[in-house]
Amino acid sequence: MSYSRAILGDNQFLGVNHSDQLKAAKSFERFRNPDSVLEIIAVAYGAGVRDFMFTTHDRYDLVFEEIRRSNLFPGMQYTPCIPYAHKYWSRLSTQSMPRMLTSTAMQINPFRAISGGIALLAGRPAGLVRVLVEIEALMCKGLPVRGVFLQNAAFDMLMAVEAYRELEAFADIVTRRFAALPGFITMNHPRAVSVLCDKIGLELPWICANFNVAGFRTNPSKAEVEASFATRRSHNIAMSVFASGNSNGQSSLNYVISKVGDVGGVDAILFGSSSARHIKSNTRAILSGAE
Repeated sequence: MSYSRAILGDNQFLGVNHSDQLKAAKSFERFRNPDSVLEIIAVAYGAGVRDFMFTTHDRYDLVFEEIRRSNLFPGMQYTPCIPYAHKYWSRLSTQSMPRMLTSTAMQINPFRAISGGIALLAGRPAGLVRVLVEIEALMCKGLPVRGVFLQNAAFDMLMAVEAYRELEAFADIVTRRFAALPGFITMNHPRAVSVLCDKIGLELPWICANFNVAGFRTNPSKAEVEASFATRRSHNIAMSVFASGNSNGQSSLNYVISKVGDVGGVDAILFGSSSARHIKSNTRAILSGAE
C-alpha cells in the first residue's frame, strides 16, 4: 500500500495560512458549511486525487457523515493526522480535566479505555497510545484509511524527549489495529529519519515535511532537508510546497515535481487550495509530471 502522487490537504478548510491572516480568517468562515468542504473535495476527486489528509477537527464530523451516507468519492483514501490539540483545549474551557478525559475515553469501548489506563499505571505506554489513536480516528469509522499520521507538535516533542517506546507503540498500533500506514509529520526531516530508522528501527517510514524552493520552514536548512529526502531511507511526502504563498506558485510546484522519484526522494505532494481552478491545475501538473 502506498500513497498516490497528489494528496489533498486541509489547511484551507481550517483557515491556516502562514502569510495572510485575513485570508485565513475568511477561509475559516467559508468552510464552516460542510457543503463547502465537500465541494472542494469533489473538485479534487474529479481531477484525479485519491488521498485526503486532514487533522481531526470537529468540523469534519458532518462532512464524513455525508460521505458515508451518500457513498461519495468511491476509491478515495483517508489519512487522519492526530492529535488535534486545539479540540481538547476548547473542551477544557467548558469542562474540568477529569470530566474531559472521561468523556473522551468513553467514546470507544469502555473496556479498552480502562485497560489503557491500567497499562499506563503499569508502565506500559502502548496501552494509552492505543486508546488515544482509536479516539482520534473515530471520525473515520466506515471510511477506507490509508494511514494515520502523528502531528508534528506531538512527534517532534516525543523525539526531543527521546520517547522512543511511545513512537514505536504508535507505529505498531496503526499497523496492526487499522492495517494502515503509520506516518510522521515533522519540522526536522533529517532528525526524524535518524530517530525512526536508527533508534526505533522502522524500515522506510512515511515522513511528511516541508519541502520547497524558497527554503520556507525547512529545518535545519533547505540543503540538509533535500539531502535527507534524497537518501531514500524513508518514504517522503512534501508539504508547504508553495512556501505559504511566498514564491511564484507554478515555479514552486514545478521545482518540487522535479524532485519526485529517485532524483530527489519525493514520493507524494501534499497541497491544498480553496480554488477549484488551482486544484485542477495543480493536480494535473503533479500527476502528469510524476509519470
